[in-house]
Amino acid sequence: MAQQKMQFDYQGFVRDLASQAESLVPVDISQDDKKYVTQMVYNFCSLACDAAMKEENLTHESVLLVTQFIGEWTFHKSIDLIRAGIAQQFRDPTLQQIAFVIFEISKQALSKNMPQEQIIMVIEHHVKKKYLEELTNLKEKNLISPEEYDRAMGESNIDKMAEEREPEEIEDMPTSKALKLASFAMILQKMPKQKVDSILSKMPKREAKMVVDYMNMEDLSSNANDVIMQYLGEIKTSVPISKQRKNEKMKKKVEKIVTNKNDSKIDDIISMERDGIKKYVSAIRSNETSILPSQVSKVIDLYLSEKIRV
Repeated sequence: MAQQKMQFDYQGFVRDLASQAESLVPVDISQDDKKYVTQMVYNFCSLACDAAMKEENLTHESVLLVTQFIGEWTFHKSIDLIRAGIAQQFRDPTLQQIAFVIFEISKQALSKNMPQEQIIMVIEHHVKKKYLEELTNLKEKNLISPEEYDRAMGESNIDKMAEEREPEEIEDMPTSKALKLASFAMILQKMPKQKVDSILSKMPKREAKMVVDYMNMEDLSSNANDVIMQYLGEIKTSVPISKQRKNEKMKKKVEKIVTNKNDSKIDDIISMERDGIKKYVSAIRSNETSILPSQVSKVIDLYLSEKIRV
């Protein structure tokens, strides 16, 4: 593994990251500060790459990911500190602590084969936590003013860049995926807020935000056309076997509730529901196989089990 790592031009990769960072520095950052951001990205990525290469449990791809994570967050947090007016003598150690946290967290997560989306979320959590700790420490030692502290905590270049790119990204999103998210939003609209929040927290941020936007649209269901309803029946999600069994258990619970309750009572409960849910209950009554994919069935089963429980 060590020999395979050494065959790759890691320093070339680090230089490319620094070059990308230089091209992405916002226009409100001065030329001197732009050089600072680029140099910090290069310095920390170079150190991270050298250290990651020595880790026996990290593959070639993992070395690149660790380095990229550090490069991205060094870029964003250095800009936040610059915009807040934090002096360089305090920026450097803050960025160093953030880079160290990212290295340790990502190294552990990658060695455990955690999904990349989950790793990104964990890293973001720890970066924000460390950023807060470092700035609080500087403020308590009177090394930065309360105003500088507030400005630094209020800055988020990563969010600003996401907002600027969002219209283009949504425009580039395939129509089929957008329609599926709209369809999923129709289902979530009928669920308790706590469950909705739980589901959205497990989705990629960009997609979760689009789902929320769809949920906030007036008369989403009445404006839904045949195409959306078609995609509602085509949502596909890979579900581990253990979750499939759990879903089947929930489905049987709903079937038991529906078949044991008085038909008129069930009709009253679902009278105001959408046609899709009515058809779903009708299929259960008729002992028919549901045409909906497992993930959609799971959501509806959870919803119905709360609505019609004894």
